[in-house]
Parts: sequence; structure tokens; C-alpha cells
Amino acid sequence: MKRIIIVSILLVSILAVSSCEPTIDPDDPEDMGRGWPPIEMRVYVVDESGRSLLDPKSECFFAEGAMLKHRGSEYQLYIIPQVDIKSSVSRYIGFLLMNQDGQYFLHFGTIDIHVAKDYETDFIIYWKNNTRDSIHFSRRYNHTLHEVDDKWKLNGTETTHPIVIIKAVGR
Repeated sequence: MKRIIIVSILLVSILAVSSCEPTIDPDDPEDMGRGWPPIEMRVYVVDESGRSLLDPKSECFFAEGAMLKHRGSEYQLYIIPQVDIKSSVSRYIGFLLMNQDGQYFLHFGTIDIHVAKDYETDFIIYWKNNTRDSIHFSRRYNHTLHEVDDKWKLNGTETTHPIVIIKAVGR
């Protein structure tokens, strides 16, 4: 009798612990969205010679008054002076000018996608000189291989990420 009680308690304990674990069905495309990396956009802006145009202390600072449009919302540029690599801004969705290890860049995100459906979105950056750059992001899911394929386009041309925008500046 004692063995039956011990075995019963053991089985109940195992069932209780295992029932807390959520299961992901690899054959259900909706379940496969969990665990994919969120979308974060990083953009460097340089002149023809490769000099950064995002240093706010520079006379060639190009991002002053910049604004980003994404899915009907407008985001004014917010400047973060220095980024600690260990700190995370991953839950803030906004348009940021950041400096990491002396390099300035524009950051937008993080956008979490919780379902595994193909996803596309556009970002438009409006600059102080009344020009704009259009960035297109697409994510395709391969459910058979459990992989994603991310593609970025800058003004209609496929590009790598992080994105580098080259601007002509007057001398």
C-alpha cells in the first residue's frame, strides 16, 4: 500500500510539473511565431566620403528635426547620448539617435511579431532638407525548415542591415 501511495504521489508530481510547460506544435504555423527575433531597424547616415552625418555636435548634423512614419504613426527623433551595450531599449518603440562606441546611428523598434505569418512594413524618414528615405522590411517564414528570411530595401533597392544611407551635403 505504501508503494502505491508513493508511486501515485510521484505520478501526480510529474504530471503537475509537466502540465505547466506550454507546448509548441511545429505543425501549427501560429505556434511557430514564438521565439523569432523582434524587428529592430538600425540606420547609419554618411556623406560620400563615409563621414557620419549623425553626430549632433558636428556642423554637418543631418538628423536635426528628423521624423519617422510607421504604420500611420509619426515619431520625432529622440537623442540618447550614450548606449550601454548591456542596457536594453528593446521594449521602447520609438525613433532614437543613439551612440554606441563612438558611432551614431538611428534606431527604431522593437517590434515583436507574435504570429508566424509573412510580415511586411514600411518606414519613411523625413529629413530637415525636405527629402525622405523609404525603408521596406519583409519577413518570410519557412514553416518546413522553421526559418525566417528577413529582407530590407532602401528606396526600392535591396540592402543589408544595418542600413547605410549616403547623403550629399553641401560644402
